[in-house]
Amino acid sequence: MSESDKSYELKILKMAVTKYLNEGKIFTKKNINELETNRDQVVWDIATKIYRQSGHKVEFSLVRDIINSSIKTIDHQLSEQKAQQAAEEAHRIAEAEKARLITESNPQFLSSVADVLGEFGGDKPKAKVFVRVREVICEHLSVEESEVSLDSHLSNHLNANESDLIELVMKLEEEFGIEIPEEVAEDSLGLRINLGGSWWGSSSSSPSSFGYHAGEQCVVRNFVELICEKLK
Repeated sequence: MSESDKSYELKILKMAVTKYLNEGKIFTKKNINELETNRDQVVWDIATKIYRQSGHKVEFSLVRDIINSSIKTIDHQLSEQKAQQAAEEAHRIAEAEKARLITESNPQFLSSVADVLGEFGGDKPKAKVFVRVREVICEHLSVEESEVSLDSHLSNHLNANESDLIELVMKLEEEFGIEIPEEVAEDSLGLRINLGGSWWGSSSSSPSSFGYHAGEQCVVRNFVELICEKLK
């Protein structure tokens, strides 16, 4: 076999191995580790599959080397992806902190905090969170500050529908640089909206298609408590 034929055979073999490895898989660190653990079985499966489909016999060691190379490539890609996600999260938190400092230096904001401080037993950080939450609610739901108390229910008192609640949670995540997963929203806020993913994935779907329920816990007080806990 000439060198060009060997090179072409290797190219086709790499394509076949890559196709086999990628079938129906979204790679994570866990299944990469599983692939390494079961490498010999995978080599056998690929080599026998190629033989059954084409009658071509391939060397096990060659398939193994291609799999090892693929594992290194995928592992490197996962590490880069993780680093990028960490950088994006750090940037989001930094932007939220910058916005917080700007907001909390505003005399009007400080006056609002002083007005509600007694409701929190002098807990100034919690009072600041409430004022910021109230501002987001007022802006998003087009209601007056006087209508938003700690015990205001987002749906029953402030007339928020399912679309409003989804967008409100997203805005609060952005405002405070936090994440509120669906299960946390359900447990802490009595808020169940089936998006089939994270809150952030909701923008591509029609709000009318969501399963929706806002329980008794869906009050401003619980939003404040949850955000304060997240900020710790």
